Amino acid sequence: MSGGYVLDHTAVRSLAHGSIYLAARVHVSTRSAQPLYVPGVCLAQGLAETALGAVRQRIEEAFAAPSFVFRPLDELGCWSVAQIAAECGVPIAVAHAAHVGLSTGLPVLTTDRAAYKGIDSDLVTEAVP
Repeated sequence: MSGGYVLDHTAVRSLAHGSIYLAARVHVSTRSAQPLYVPGVCLAQGLAETALGAVRQRIEEAFAAPSFVFRPLDELGCWSVAQIAAECGVPIAVAHAAHVGLSTGLPVLTTDRAAYKGIDSDLVTEAVP
């Protein structure tokens, strides 16, 4: 794997609101062919938490970058994410980002690192400033 990141719902929301850090991350990832994994649940929740009218063009332009890999859940993944959510007491979007992060070995970018504490010691998170 060439590296990359997993964006959780808070990172998607921050991107939609114009986070300079995430705009730079998209730029660097695009230039270095580094994937940015976006779990489907995180995309849906992040966009649902965003006032689309005000930021729609920004999010559409960002997601047009060729570095995004959208990760839907297959049947086995659904069970794994549900298990993480139930056992760790976290929302489904957090569990989905953790699942993708653990399965790829990539860090999860988030504005809420505390939400991932206690899920798995192998899970790496990085704060979105």
